[in-house]
Amino acid sequence: MFVSVVVPCFLLVLYCVAPVLSVSSTWGNISNSAQLLHAENVVYTSSPEKYVEHEIKYPTNGIGNGRIITGIRAFDQVTNNTGGHATIYSGGPGFNFVNIKLQSQYNYGLIFRVEIYGK
Repeated sequence: MFVSVVVPCFLLVLYCVAPVLSVSSTWGNISNSAQLLHAENVVYTSSPEKYVEHEIKYPTNGIGNGRIITGIRAFDQVTNNTGGHATIYSGGPGFNFVNIKLQSQYNYGLIFRVEIYGK
């Protein structure tokens, strides 16, 4: 009987927390001496019955980067819990490149500002 009471409560908590997927993220350290290496505003309208995705590659193909990334900020501009989230797939702080994937919630769009800092 104890298990049947705990499991439904856990599922209720998971159900209440899971829909809140809009997240702003910061990776690394952005000091006062860091320079803004790249900034990008990403805006995509919703797509019915789909996720909206966008990939940010820094530096862009064919352009070298001699600077080391110290920090990255991905600001979700949506404040009503329908925004998306950002994930670093390769590189990032400590490297001279980064690949970031932005993904919306199902049936919603993306509004992000991504800033990459380095020295």
